[in-house]
Amino acid sequence: MKKFILSTLTCLCLLTSGYGQFELGVKAGVSSFDLASEGIIFKDGNSDYKLNFSNAEYGVHFGVYSRISFLGIYVEPAVLFNSNTVNFDLEVLSEDGPFNTLKSETYRNVDIPLLVGTKLGFFRLQAGPVAHFYLDSTSDLFSINGYKHNFKSATYGGQIGVGVDFWRFRLDALYETNLSKFGEHIEIDGEEFAFDDGADRVVLTLGVRF
Repeated sequence: MKKFILSTLTCLCLLTSGYGQFELGVKAGVSSFDLASEGIIFKDGNSDYKLNFSNAEYGVHFGVYSRISFLGIYVEPAVLFNSNTVNFDLEVLSEDGPFNTLKSETYRNVDIPLLVGTKLGFFRLQAGPVAHFYLDSTSDLFSINGYKHNFKSATYGGQIGVGVDFWRFRLDALYETNLSKFGEHIEIDGEEFAFDDGADRVVLTLGVRF
């Protein structure tokens, strides 16, 4: 993956150095999952369990971007380190009544969005694909008997939104939809699960041009 990221940045610089207007900068921001799922139901021995999505803490991301402008449009690739934390409500249904505990998982990825946009008055309109490369994670769900995680090395989606430029600053508000289902990495006693919702996010980013 490191070779892919380095080669992507190198090719972009070489291909665009002689075309149009080129800029380079850094980006940082926050994101939050947009989820409202029914939850996952499974058994452990004689007890029934339900794992519900509780809430998502604000994720953070930072990295570098470049922008190439020509013929009234721009192409903006970026390489961003991204970390998101999600809280789950584990409900145990037993003869003594329901018992709830809070569990959390943190996911860390390298995200590579490629936005194409144009200016419409004061605003920029933009859209494009995004790739997520899995790095690592930490999880309280390992306390569940038979729990394993099975993250894909890469997942893909798309982003669409608006942006505003002022002086050297680049402010972006994006909605991200992903092809994968949220929680599809979850495996319990050899059975794979996933929530009904896609892993969609709202992403806010502030960039600074060098």
